[in-house]
Amino acid sequence: MSMRLTGSSKPSSFEGPMVVGAGLEIIDQINPSWSRSLGIQLSKRGLGLHNVQLTDLLETSPKTPESISNSPAIIVISEHDPDRIVGKLMDALSHHHAAALVLVDSNRTHLRSFMHAEGILCEPLTTSASDAAMILHTLAQRQPALQRLNTDLRLSELTINGVQSEVDKLHEELQSAASIQREYLPEGIPDIHGVDLGIIYRPASYVSGDIYDITQLDENRSAFFLADAVGHGVPAALMTMVITQGLRKIDGSGKDSKIVEPAEALRRLNNTMTEHTGGNARFATAMYAVYDKSKNEVTIAGAGHPPALIVRASTGETDLVDSQGPLLGIFSDVEFNQTTITLEPGDVLVFYSDGFEVAFPNNNDDEHERRRPTLTYLSRLTKAGNDAENLDQSVKVLEDNLDLQMGSLHQPDDITALFIAPKVKRSIATNELVSDISSSSK
Repeated sequence: MSMRLTGSSKPSSFEGPMVVGAGLEIIDQINPSWSRSLGIQLSKRGLGLHNVQLTDLLETSPKTPESISNSPAIIVISEHDPDRIVGKLMDALSHHHAAALVLVDSNRTHLRSFMHAEGILCEPLTTSASDAAMILHTLAQRQPALQRLNTDLRLSELTINGVQSEVDKLHEELQSAASIQREYLPEGIPDIHGVDLGIIYRPASYVSGDIYDITQLDENRSAFFLADAVGHGVPAALMTMVITQGLRKIDGSGKDSKIVEPAEALRRLNNTMTEHTGGNARFATAMYAVYDKSKNEVTIAGAGHPPALIVRASTGETDLVDSQGPLLGIFSDVEFNQTTITLEPGDVLVFYSDGFEVAFPNNNDDEHERRRPTLTYLSRLTKAGNDAENLDQSVKVLEDNLDLQMGSLHQPDDITALFIAPKVKRSIATNELVSDISSSSK
C-alpha cells in the first residue's frame, strides 16, 4: 500500500506502504531521536515514515486521490496547539475515515476524551517508539479493509439516494394519476331530479380499480353506473379510464338523440374493451341502470357484478337483482340481459363493489383470513343504521363503521357503494331499512 498525500515537502525514497507523521519534532524535544527510533521500528515491519506539517493534513482534500485515507498517520499535538486546530484535525480524520494514532500531553485530558468519543486512537506522549510502531503496523493492516468498507458504504449511499429519488418520482406520478382519475368521477354528490343519493368511494391505495358515474339523461331519466376492474393499483386504474370512455349512454344529439338501453350499453362497452386488449386479457365487472322517475321504474343490466340490492319500504324485505351477464373484456359480441323493476316511494337501490365482502373481517382473524369474505359485517351494518333519519346519515354511519373497523390496518380492497332512492320523505322505520341495504351489501 503506497502512501499518497498532498503538501509533502520531499518525496520518500521508500518503496512500499507509508506512515504519515506530523508534529514528530514535538516529541523529539522531549525524547531525542524518538522519531528516528520510530522509523527504524516501522522499517522492521515493512513500513516507511513520511514527515509532513500538520497544516498539510488539514489542507488535504477528500476529493483528491492523494489523501491520508490511504495511509495510517501518527500525529503529535503540542500543548500549545489550540482546541480549534485540534477540532479541525479531528474533522479531517473523520471525513477521510483515516486511521490515526494521536499522541497528546497527559494534561489535556479533555482532548483525549473528545478523541476517544470520535473513535480516534489516542495515547500519551510517553508512549514508546516501539509501542507506537506496533500500533501503526496494526492500523496499516486494517486500513485497506476499512477503505473497502468505506467505498462500499459510499456506493450504497449513492444507490439508496437513487432509489429514494425514483420512489419520490413514483410518489408524485401516483398522486398525479389519482388526481386525473378523480376528474372522471362526479364532483361531490350530483343533483339528480327526483332521486336521493348516497356515495361511498374509498380507494385501497392512491388510485382505484373502482369507477362510478351518475348522469342526468333527460327530464325524467338518470343513469347509474358502477364498475370494478379486476386487480389493484395502476393497471386497474388505467382500465377504469377505458371503461368510462367506452360507456355510451346516449346515441345522437338534440331532438334525434336516443337513450341507450343498459344491456346495449354494456354490449358496446364490452366490444370496446375486447378490441383494445392487445393480447393481454383485462376484465371487469359492472352494473348499469337507467331510472325513470315518471314511471318509478329502474332498468338494470349487469356484467358479472355482485347483485344489486333493493330494500322494500313497504315490507322490509330485500330483493336481489342478480348480475347474469358475462364479465367485460373477455369475449366479444356477447349479449347482456336487463331487468326492469318498479321502485316504490321509500325503496332504496344499492350498487356496491366486492370490496365490501372483506371490509368487516372477524376480529380474531389473522392477516390471511382478514382478506377472505365474511358475513360478520351484515349485523354491523344493520346496527349502524338503526338511528339514521335520512339517507345521508345512514351513509355517514356506514363510513364511520368502516373507519372503526379498519383502524391502522391497510384497506384490502377498493370500496364503492351507490345508494339510490326516489326522493320522498321517509319514516324512521324506513331509514332503518337503509342501513339494512348497507348490511346486505355483500
